[in-house]
Amino acid sequence: MDEAKTNLTYLKIIIYLIIFFTIWSIRELVIRPIFLSPLDALAFEIVESTTKVLIWTVPAILLIKHYQNDMWISLKEMFTSKFKWTMLIPLLILIVYHLILAWVSHGSLAISPDFYPVRLFEVVIFAGITEELVFRGFLLNAFLKKMKVVPAVVTSEILFTLIHYPMWIYYGFDLAFFGAASIQVFITGVFFAIAFIKTKNIWVPIVMHSAWNLFLILLAR
Repeated sequence: MDEAKTNLTYLKIIIYLIIFFTIWSIRELVIRPIFLSPLDALAFEIVESTTKVLIWTVPAILLIKHYQNDMWISLKEMFTSKFKWTMLIPLLILIVYHLILAWVSHGSLAISPDFYPVRLFEVVIFAGITEELVFRGFLLNAFLKKMKVVPAVVTSEILFTLIHYPMWIYYGFDLAFFGAASIQVFITGVFFAIAFIKTKNIWVPIVMHSAWNLFLILLAR
């Protein structure tokens, strides 16, 4: 077999990113307002979870497996590597930060009026798994094999931040919000990346990501 065909080159990563970002942007900016917005909450969450698995998770797993020689860590190892639970300390820091933010904003802790339990299905459970497999399990995993740690983390987290833009645009462009949200998403992504690098276990950033999303949708800000 031609070695060039089995190597994960920068060009292949770029092609993947163009296809991935294009499909997801169309889904958020075209398909969502026309076909998904009219759905009730439960139907929307089911469709959202299903499409995310098909567009995010399945391709990421196939790519990690196919280009395993160009990955920093194998698919099997990232799910089975043992780690110390102290590595979840960054998760505690993120939770405390959000609790303080909610307290400062309202003078007390309160459940967000926009929260409804069915959102736990996609935002908490599926988002953590799908997004971590793409941006830490595949992209960061590949970048760590090609470059030093800092540029690998920065590059992957810039991409992680940018994938949120179609959704933010859908809800309405606001420059101040984009700036603050971009910084927050980038920083939390760095936490997830460090957790993945230190533990070599994808479950750690998945748990961190899911817990972070839970606090984002649960607490009033």
